[in-house]
Amino acid sequence: MNTNYPLKYGIFIAWTNRTSIWNSLRCQHARLLSVRSCQRTPLFKSNKTKYTSFTYQASRRRWLSSEAGKAQTVAASVGLEQTSTETVIPAVPPAPTVVPVESFVESLGDDVVPTLQSVGLGGWSPSGMVQQLLDFLHTSTGLPWWATIAASTVCIKVLLLPLIIKGQKNSINMNNNLPQMQHLQAKMTEARNTGNQIEAARIANELVLFMKEKNVNPLKSMIIPLVQAPVFISFFFALRGMANLPMESFKTGGILWFTDLTVPDPLYILPLITCVSLFCTIELGAESGVRADNLQWTRYVFRALPVALFPFIINFPSALLCYWVTSNVFTLCQVGALRIEAVRKFLDIPSLVKHKTSELSLSKRGFMEGVKESYTNARIARELEDRARAAEVRFKRAGIGPVVKTYTYDPTKQAFAKGSGSSQKING
Repeated sequence: MNTNYPLKYGIFIAWTNRTSIWNSLRCQHARLLSVRSCQRTPLFKSNKTKYTSFTYQASRRRWLSSEAGKAQTVAASVGLEQTSTETVIPAVPPAPTVVPVESFVESLGDDVVPTLQSVGLGGWSPSGMVQQLLDFLHTSTGLPWWATIAASTVCIKVLLLPLIIKGQKNSINMNNNLPQMQHLQAKMTEARNTGNQIEAARIANELVLFMKEKNVNPLKSMIIPLVQAPVFISFFFALRGMANLPMESFKTGGILWFTDLTVPDPLYILPLITCVSLFCTIELGAESGVRADNLQWTRYVFRALPVALFPFIINFPSALLCYWVTSNVFTLCQVGALRIEAVRKFLDIPSLVKHKTSELSLSKRGFMEGVKESYTNARIARELEDRARAAEVRFKRAGIGPVVKTYTYDPTKQAFAKGSGSSQKING
């Protein structure tokens, strides 16, 4: 239903109502009807046949039932007429101000802690993994650096404790059977010096059987240094790298008199504690469970080692000495716990037998001579053991494999004699 109604200033309004009956009834009863109720945009037609458009807020049509057939137009606002082809482009906003990175970082202060990778630390090397472990404990627990170093040292020592106990058992077992082993070694050396190789081989075989019976293996005694050395070296390079960088948090990560972990101890207390604890560790045989009394003058070398190290470790960073002191103190606590009889029975650690000097054949010779002789005897025993193993393999192979040909003539085949055509068979 299309309707046209005149407006002021010679303008006609024309729009299309909805087809619904409800809107038609509203128009018939002269209820309030505005341009908003139409689906299409209202078009305004002037006398000069020029179409313009108004916004919905610009005009409103009101019908009054008191005046039959007469319309009054109420304009909500005047002067909002715009042509449909006119486009308004907003002004370009000003460019944002760029803040320099340097001033932004400086404004953050000391609360920002850089990552290990950003300062060239970390990685997947042994020392890099130790640095990642230390950084993880420091950031996750909130402990200061000195406590982080001590806690990580204790954790590593606890994890290595089963291997240490296993190596200590073998060292004690080897020490308890040392006189018998040295006696066999002396007999084997004497037989070899006299040129009796058969007797030397027999004694070497006897030594191998004795070591198997007593479950003695000299290589198992190397478990302790093979485990301790890589751990110590990894912590050494990890802490030295973090202190030499230096990490800013290391400068305030200490305690008591060594607050700065990047510099040596100014009072030399940490180096002194390190040397004293190392001396006690060597003297008590804490790691191996065997004291150095049976090794002649080697015990004097071990006793002099802490004194010789003191001039060098006084220049180490406090972070490194903090690790070393913690490791030595834990080792002393470990040997104190392993001296308790109930603990030794629970861990099945044998009792240590102290031998007299007269019972040891090696003590009658010099240190280097004894070491060289022991190495030679061990090499001969190993060769004999390899020969016995190879003979056993050949014996088993001969029982299940084909018969090995050990002759040039096969008796299963018959040969005919050459000559006057005789057909007499001969057997080669």
